[in-house]
Amino acid sequence: MIYFDNAATTRSKPEAVYDAFNYYVREIGTSPGRGSYSLAIQASRKLYQTRKTVARYFGATDPSNVVFTKNSTEAINLFFRGYLKRGDHVLITSFEHNAVLRPLHAMKEEGLIDYSILPEKVVYNPEQYLREYVQPNTKMIAITLASNLTGQIVFSDVLASAAHQLGLMVFLDSSQGAGKLRLDMNNDGIDVLAFTGHKDLMALPGVGGLVYSKPMALNPLIQGGTGIHGESYINPEAYPDSYEAGTLNMPAIWSLKAAIEYVEEYFEKIAQKEESIMEHLVEKMKTLDNVLLYNVEKKRVSTICFNVRGVPSSEVVRILDHASICVRGGIHCAILAHETLGTVDTGAVRVSLNYMNTIEEIDYFIGVIKGIS
Repeated sequence: MIYFDNAATTRSKPEAVYDAFNYYVREIGTSPGRGSYSLAIQASRKLYQTRKTVARYFGATDPSNVVFTKNSTEAINLFFRGYLKRGDHVLITSFEHNAVLRPLHAMKEEGLIDYSILPEKVVYNPEQYLREYVQPNTKMIAITLASNLTGQIVFSDVLASAAHQLGLMVFLDSSQGAGKLRLDMNNDGIDVLAFTGHKDLMALPGVGGLVYSKPMALNPLIQGGTGIHGESYINPEAYPDSYEAGTLNMPAIWSLKAAIEYVEEYFEKIAQKEESIMEHLVEKMKTLDNVLLYNVEKKRVSTICFNVRGVPSSEVVRILDHASICVRGGIHCAILAHETLGTVDTGAVRVSLNYMNTIEEIDYFIGVIKGIS
């Protein structure tokens, strides 16, 4: 089986990730902050060690500015619901995932906030165009690191700088690309960042979070047990605990530490391999007369999307699956990107690579696509 759907989740993980999961389940197996016995204390230490690793990786100054959630979608909802106030206005790019669009649209439908979608020209020429879209009540801009549909890199420090000059907070959804592109929140102008573990960071599913460049108080998304100040009727004002009510997925969190350390150690090797195989894929796809490629001229992570002329994307996915190749077709939870590309009616087929993929797999895939008509 050839797996080309790494933008959804990386299927193969480094052995260190599996080892970390097994160790935590078998040797620790308890929750942090839920007791004073030695195993619970060990769990709390491992939680803090992972916070330190995440903070270091993203260039945050304080581990207590790292909040764990079950995925980036929950993290985004936590931030939007906890930070935005009635009457606020938000700018988003035309390549945002539904994880950004839908919470904002729901808040708009509730009469709480408003948002505007920036045309693609603003993303790549912010110093020229961004000011036109800022309103007196615009509070922040939400930017995806890379499109989950086309793979093109959307965030830039130039865009962040232009936003800051206009008094806007910069929120980054790093779900696509966090393990493929180097990020430093301070140097890149990122105020708040949402991440997920199971994609490019190559951790297990079930862990994501928020990272702040400096402390800030939010309204918690979930009320419940925090392990501290149990006498309080509501979540205590103790951070990040107040945002992490309920039992944390510690096996996944501990696997995240191992995954990030692996990415840090082999970052250059991974980047070189993915750049090489992606270049090979794009060049081969350009030779196919029956294929329509989208935005491949943009700087990207290892993801592309395409359509086979005259063939529904769902049928292309079916044919590829029959040939033991896993890709994704349809809308990809990215309706804004499809509106930008003009592919709402047709959808598209996405190929997203990982450094474990090979040239031989790509050549086999090209042979199958070439025969579709």
